[in-house]
Amino acid sequence: MFKIESISFINGNDFQTYKFSSHTFVYGLNTVGKTALTKAIDYVLGSSDGLTYQGLDNIEGIEAYLTNGLTNLWIKRTISGNYYYKRTLESQYSEVSSEVYKDNICLIITPTSNARFVNVYSKVFDEKPTFRSFTFLNYIEEKGLGDLSVVFTKAKELKHQIRIRNIMDFFFNYENIEQIYEKELELELAEKELSEISKDYQEFNRSLFQAKKLFRELHLTYTSDFTKDYATFLKFKNSYTRTAKSKSKDLVYLSKASFSLAEEIKLYTFMKDQSANMVNRKERISRLLSIISSIVNAHPQYTVYTQAITSIIEEIEEEKVILSLTDYTKAVKDIEQEKQKLDSQIELLRSQATELTYEVAMKKVGLLEHIFTILSREINTDRLHELEIKTAQLKKEIKSLKSAFDQSKVKKFNNRLTELYLSSGLNIKHLKEDLQDNDFSLEFDPFRLCLFATHKEQDQLTRFMPGSMTRQTHLQMLTYLCMFEYLKDNFRDFIYLPILIIDSANQPMGIEIFKEVYPTITQLADSIGVQTIFMSKDRLDNIPEDDFIDISAGLNKFHKKS
Repeated sequence: MFKIESISFINGNDFQTYKFSSHTFVYGLNTVGKTALTKAIDYVLGSSDGLTYQGLDNIEGIEAYLTNGLTNLWIKRTISGNYYYKRTLESQYSEVSSEVYKDNICLIITPTSNARFVNVYSKVFDEKPTFRSFTFLNYIEEKGLGDLSVVFTKAKELKHQIRIRNIMDFFFNYENIEQIYEKELELELAEKELSEISKDYQEFNRSLFQAKKLFRELHLTYTSDFTKDYATFLKFKNSYTRTAKSKSKDLVYLSKASFSLAEEIKLYTFMKDQSANMVNRKERISRLLSIISSIVNAHPQYTVYTQAITSIIEEIEEEKVILSLTDYTKAVKDIEQEKQKLDSQIELLRSQATELTYEVAMKKVGLLEHIFTILSREINTDRLHELEIKTAQLKKEIKSLKSAFDQSKVKKFNNRLTELYLSSGLNIKHLKEDLQDNDFSLEFDPFRLCLFATHKEQDQLTRFMPGSMTRQTHLQMLTYLCMFEYLKDNFRDFIYLPILIIDSANQPMGIEIFKEVYPTITQLADSIGVQTIFMSKDRLDNIPEDDFIDISAGLNKFHKKS
């Protein structure tokens, strides 16, 4: 079992050491340094915060002795931010980076950490986890005592809430997270292969376009057939002669024909738009005829006035039928295709009219030689399309997994939390009230980081926030420990720190209730394998001497020392 054996404040060659048992009770009135001790422990364990808390002055560094029952580790951190460690008491400290410092603490926590959990976490959060990633589980701070709207006191700040919610998603939705990890790995490989094939495919298409352009500039016939075009290229490369075009149409004639087709396209497009407009008026015309018919039916004497209007509308309808008989879209498309053929011939004739020097031809031949090398490569288009479908499907599956969630682990957690609370056997007021409540149960929401209770009212389950600071603080401590138990069962050998430091839980609970609750908390922690350190301004009887630290005279003997 991991354990902090001791910490020491250092001033020159002088040390002040505090030794910790599995369940340490730290006694001292307010302002003597209980909270300062939690800050000192967090600092020597690698916190990114500086050691600026009141009462921790005149300290050059803090040393800690850690053990897991098999191996030992001594760590030291100076106020200036230097990190040191050693493996034996007699050896000298080695200065290391903060990363190596934390890695060595991780090795004491879990000598054989679960690489699978670490890899999945690293992939999901894009960072390598250390025990520091989960220190929100290690502290119940005085300011957040009894606040069940945000159970973890380290999550009071919004920036921490978002991160901790993501970690809770990792813990309670691990199966989906793991599948997402597997599919993202598969997607990464597929996208890498797709990128490589796509690059070749795009280069192939660019080369096709360039080959066609160069053939035109060299006045060579391009067929889109690789074998024929390559033969044409080789023939030209060897002789630099071209087959003359026969029966070529006049450039002026072709230009005039192209212009005529352009005008025809404009006309058909106009008629197409008019046809569409007339079709769009159909409903309004129909409604108008219906209104006129209603008027005539009700007042036959108006027939003579409406007959002229009806005749005009019928003529318009006949014109609309005639216009709609033609498929203008197809007509425009056919004319555009014909115009493209003429424009290609015009471009060819213009290029033939341009003088082509030997030097220019040589350069174009060199380019074509490189292009045909690219075009000769085999592009697996079937694999390309297969990968496009596969990557799209994987992205869809990943998105679906991210939105799906299995509530079974949360339900199991809440059943266990309710059991730990209701079956504790304590003779205390708030527990007796809840035992008498109809279908009372607890509901921890790991994604909102809050705790509710439910009970039955008029045959219907109702959720509510448990009242009284005494009850709330009790439930808060149980939730932390239940979380440790959950991790022990579901994330064995993962790099979280099995220690819980609770600052002043006695104050909101009251000393009488706290006396009853304290032994049940330490017993539960002991069964899970979690070290506890309680800070209290009230002294409890029957605390073993080895578990008791008295700082009533002050935490730091170097405080204000000149």
